[in-house]
Amino acid sequence: MTHDPNDVVRVYAGPALMVRGHRAALAEVGITCRVVGTELSGSFGSALPASVELWVHRSNKTAAEGVIARESRSANEPTRDRPRQHFPHPIDDPKPAPPPHRREPYVSPDPGA
Repeated sequence: MTHDPNDVVRVYAGPALMVRGHRAALAEVGITCRVVGTELSGSFGSALPASVELWVHRSNKTAAEGVIARESRSANEPTRDRPRQHFPHPIDDPKPAPPPHRREPYVSPDPGA
């Protein structure tokens, strides 16, 4: 059996930022992949939400799906290395008043000048 480089399957489709993250994770593991559809996201913005796709070779499909699933789970979990800081709103100082709507016109103390 020969290794056909064009025998690829789609393993993920989504926003370009997520595809870049999954591509980096696959590269760390040693799985080569192709990103397809980046030119559509550049011209249309977010009009096509899942236009960027990640394709891998058919023989690497199960390994790539496992890496992507692990990446998706770790992205949704809170970081455990440091606790989330909570910044409460101050309750002792009142909010400052807004500036006046308009200023009174300047009146010269010397009307003859």
